[in-house]
Amino acid sequence: MSLCTCDRVAARAVAVSALSLLAMAGWAVEPGADGTAPYAMIDGEKAAIPDVPMGDPATIAKIIAEGKNNNHVMDWITYISNDIGPRLTGSSNAEKANKWCRDQFEKWGLTIPPFGGATGQTSGDHELRGLWQWKDIPVRFDRGPSTGKVVATRNPNAEKPEYRTVRDMEFTTLAWSAGTDGPVRAPVVKMPENDEQFEAAKDKMKGAWVLVKPPQAGRRGVIGGASARMSLFADIRKKWKGGKTDDAAAPAVDKDMIRYEGTVAGGPMPDGMPLTLDVKLTDPKAVTGTISLGGFRNTEIKEGTFDPATKELKFKTESPRGEREYILTLDGDTLKGKTVLPDNAGTMTYEGKKTAIEEPKKGPTMEERVLALQPAGWILPSSSELVLTGGAPGWDKLDMDNLSPDVIVTVRKSDYDCMNSSIADGVPVEAEFDLKHTFTKGPIPVYDTIAEIKGTEKPDEVIIVSGHLDSWNGPGSQGTTDNGTGSAVTLEAARILAATNAKPKRTIRFILWTGEEQGLLGSVAYVKYLKEQDQLGKISAVLVDDGGTNWEGGLPCVESQVPYLAAATAPVNGVFYSEADKKFLDVNIHKQKVFNQVQGSDHNSFMREKVPGFFWDETGRADYNHTHHTQYDRLDQAIPEYLKQSATCAAVTAYNLACAPDLLPRPTDDEWPRGGRGGGRGGRPGGAPGQQPPSGDAPTPPPGVTPPAGGN
Repeated sequence: MSLCTCDRVAARAVAVSALSLLAMAGWAVEPGADGTAPYAMIDGEKAAIPDVPMGDPATIAKIIAEGKNNNHVMDWITYISNDIGPRLTGSSNAEKANKWCRDQFEKWGLTIPPFGGATGQTSGDHELRGLWQWKDIPVRFDRGPSTGKVVATRNPNAEKPEYRTVRDMEFTTLAWSAGTDGPVRAPVVKMPENDEQFEAAKDKMKGAWVLVKPPQAGRRGVIGGASARMSLFADIRKKWKGGKTDDAAAPAVDKDMIRYEGTVAGGPMPDGMPLTLDVKLTDPKAVTGTISLGGFRNTEIKEGTFDPATKELKFKTESPRGEREYILTLDGDTLKGKTVLPDNAGTMTYEGKKTAIEEPKKGPTMEERVLALQPAGWILPSSSELVLTGGAPGWDKLDMDNLSPDVIVTVRKSDYDCMNSSIADGVPVEAEFDLKHTFTKGPIPVYDTIAEIKGTEKPDEVIIVSGHLDSWNGPGSQGTTDNGTGSAVTLEAARILAATNAKPKRTIRFILWTGEEQGLLGSVAYVKYLKEQDQLGKISAVLVDDGGTNWEGGLPCVESQVPYLAAATAPVNGVFYSEADKKFLDVNIHKQKVFNQVQGSDHNSFMREKVPGFFWDETGRADYNHTHHTQYDRLDQAIPEYLKQSATCAAVTAYNLACAPDLLPRPTDDEWPRGGRGGGRGGRPGGAPGQQPPSGDAPTPPPGVTPPAGGN
């Protein structure tokens, strides 16, 4: 729809009035090119701003001016990335970041709550103000400088051979897993796959790095990456400790279980990655089993049903990152199916054949036989040039006196290919890893950081602006786009509102979560606390920025929320122009029949209790998948113009919603996702360019403002 004449006149009058007030207050006001009226973006089209009273126009204009002309978001992301670095939950860096962010909020004049416990009680420790403790963990893990390289001797026959670096590797290890005691240089030996290969290699295994083949369809052995292997080794060591030396007691295979093996194409994994489905169809209305994609860990299937007439198997899988639904066709000995991925990320297709499930052999497995020879560690390949960091299983229940001694390294595909090719050609290969992993005995407190701008009329009603402060800490990563960007946006939104002396009617609460990467733990605990305090009904909306460095390009919502959100975000439209993208960085409010949001971030913790939690659409040219949990999540990936828009957008939206006539309308029971949990779209944003619907011709920006010298 387009703006009618009366709408343009009314909108222009509001803008002119606001700018006049700013001029009288001493702010320098820049003349606009043609005085184009503000507009909303609804379902990808420019629209009249809905007639919903929002915040004070003069304050809104100040917020826009401060965010456009005096933005400090890059200062915060630079400090978080360079001076603090990656911020694993429970690490020293995470606690440093919690306190540094609290200190910034305090310096800007925000209200800092005086609590320090998981029930929100007042603490006598002044240092814990603003830190909401949601848990203690038994062991702290800090990762120091880590290196990995392929090496070769310059003079192998000398008494003390000199080594040169053949190749610097890019790699990762699980957080909370064993490192090395200084550099460990050793030959690389391929993992044997049968008795003959084992006999040939067993005398070379002690102290060597064991090179493990990538997962392949139909291949027996360990299904999974570093986490699955670490769990397997823990089970083996537990068995040894109990005095067992064989697998005579291994359970027999369930005779009703059917196995399909095949490949996956499309989506985030390279084509041809393995698929394994174990399924029990004896009760078609309650199908059970597991599925493994890409050779990663087996995931239990939920709500499985099988229709013998159509041959359709329907089920879903669930993880902290969200829920995924599957529809597969099991027709005799063949398996076929596809999954349409969210956020225009493509389609995954599955093909497979029925295979026999072998009875487990008695006696030690190949992994157990090699582990008993005491290798230096294990080298696993990534499926691409990206190496993704995760955490060790059972990280929050570690025993400092019984930490795993097993070193498991995952290297990028080209590093694996380099070593594997040389070995295949008969060329000896040596690798050196120096993994400075430090464990500290707890209890270690873990915190969310919280600060507020108190509401002037309804302080018990709250708008939450948030992002998660924790990150993974793999070698090379600075935790910039996941989620230093969202943290910096939250910080700058708070600073902008404080700098403009904004007086919202409702409280605006700024929260920097931790534990997000381990399953939304910090937000889940906080929601539980709010529920116990009967405060969830007073939360108007929760805004989460956690999609990387792209701009806050929109919000999905149900129809009743469109007027509020379109009016709240309209002041940002037509203001931030990108020379690189040749367009304005506008905010599109798009309605849906069901309140679906991207899954896998802290807004989901609120959605589970039917509180509107929003995950900002991240629109722009950045490729989020390139940095998400990888070695490339660094400061050079941050896009300043996008982050400036995001910080200003978050500030404007929060202020307007805090001044709206009522709380943001709640979705009806029929408009919530099934069971009120999470969103229906699943996964994280793909980060592909052009996610935002087309916005038509780019308008001329409205008049800008510049604050006077000497501050506000």
